[in-house]
Amino acid sequence: MSITDNTDRKTAAQWFERWQRLIRHALSGRLRRKEDVDDMAQEVYLRLLRARHLDLVRSPRSYLYRVAVNVAEEWRLRAPQSMEHSSEPLEVLYAADDPVEATGQIEQDRAVQRSLKALPLASRTALTLQLRDGKTYEEIADHMGVTRRAVKRYVANGYAELRQELQAYRTDYQLEDDSQHGER
Repeated sequence: MSITDNTDRKTAAQWFERWQRLIRHALSGRLRRKEDVDDMAQEVYLRLLRARHLDLVRSPRSYLYRVAVNVAEEWRLRAPQSMEHSSEPLEVLYAADDPVEATGQIEQDRAVQRSLKALPLASRTALTLQLRDGKTYEEIADHMGVTRRAVKRYVANGYAELRQELQAYRTDYQLEDDSQHGER
């Protein structure tokens, strides 16, 4: 580490300490969640530590304010892509302690996807609109340009074909699983 780096670090720490209230105020006015202010203030400090030749800065207060505003703006732009931190997704993860079960679930999911792709277009469309999009028979009929009765038939036929495909998959998978464990 050079003498300049060491001097810049000391200067950064002094500036941050001196104008910390200004930084937090600038951030809190631009962030929706007040809980994010501490994280963003830390980001301002880290950027200040990475800056070189702080001795060339004429107005440290304005400089820090501008860094804080830039950090808040970047945070705001990234926020729509970020997801809330929650333990809920953990509940849907496959059991890590049973890899055979997890593999079986993954294979079953793939079988469902293959079966859906194999359905006739009308049945696949009706099922997708109903299950994924939550549409009613009437809405699906309007979307597809068919009668409500036709939609009911497409859905019923789709379910019947999916049941057959998945039953065949379960039978094949069970036979394969039994043969791997020496059972017959």
